[in-house]
Amino acid sequence: MDPHKFLADFERKSEQMQQQLAESQEQLASARSEVTSSDGTVTVTVAGGGGIESLTLSPKATQLAHTVLADRIMDTIRQAQVEAARSVQESMRPLLGDGEGMDFLTEQVDQGIARMQRSEHAPGTEPRRSAVEDIELDWDDDEDDWDERGGR
Repeated sequence: MDPHKFLADFERKSEQMQQQLAESQEQLASARSEVTSSDGTVTVTVAGGGGIESLTLSPKATQLAHTVLADRIMDTIRQAQVEAARSVQESMRPLLGDGEGMDFLTEQVDQGIARMQRSEHAPGTEPRRSAVEDIELDWDDDEDDWDERGGR
């Protein structure tokens, strides 16, 4: 084999890999996922690493019960994180190819998604309610109703 040709091929391949790496880094840095809940009350933007960048509630959100709104927010965050993870995964495909490296990354992403989905409420179930009912406190009361021993 001609050493000059080998060196030229090596340099060309090295430049291609550097370009692919730069493109993958750019895609990773700009990876974002924006998801809106099916009823339009919650919109979440998540960065490629899974961090929440923004959370927007529509005026309709004030009409939801607090537990329903909390579930809607968490579900929308999870959906956005899944989309962001898939986006990151695909941005690495040109660099990793379809070999063992990509298989490993896919496995890791799938395991992370499975962990998120296990933490969701089962469909059709209500979140647990506190055993203590909401108590209205009268903060204008100047009298202290507690005695010195900590009782009423």
